[in-house]
Amino acid sequence: MSSPLTQSEKRPVTTLAGMPRWLAFSLLTIVCWGAWGAVSKVASDGVDANTNQIFFTLGLLPLIALVMRSPRLRGGHQRSAGMAWAFVTGILGGTGNIAFFYALVVGGKASIVVPVTALFPLVTVTLAVSFLRERLSGSQKLGLLLALVAIYLLSMV
Repeated sequence: MSSPLTQSEKRPVTTLAGMPRWLAFSLLTIVCWGAWGAVSKVASDGVDANTNQIFFTLGLLPLIALVMRSPRLRGGHQRSAGMAWAFVTGILGGTGNIAFFYALVVGGKASIVVPVTALFPLVTVTLAVSFLRERLSGSQKLGLLLALVAIYLLSMV
């Protein structure tokens, strides 16, 4: 019995710089988040976590203005359920950011806090398996186990 295709599996694969677009954007994410982690530590030496979150949010304003120019938004495409989930995503992301900034402010080293918090996909995978009925291969399960070992090893002082 074949499983139904997810929405992302139905889309044609397009390329950017000779690689699938999803991979190009994923690599850009790694670079931006990697730099963000180091800059966050520098910022946390000068301000508390709440102030850091406020300025983090203000830093998003130019990007919000850019996204608001999107033809999809101007075209009137409004999906209320998707917008509600996007709002929840913002609440969860902001709360996670404040916890991240607190971890740095209370003495966490960027070289440890960033990799440990970057293992957040463990939660995503657990939720995807539990609620979205996604399946994991044996090697993916092994990867999750190794990620848990990494958290333990990184948190040792």
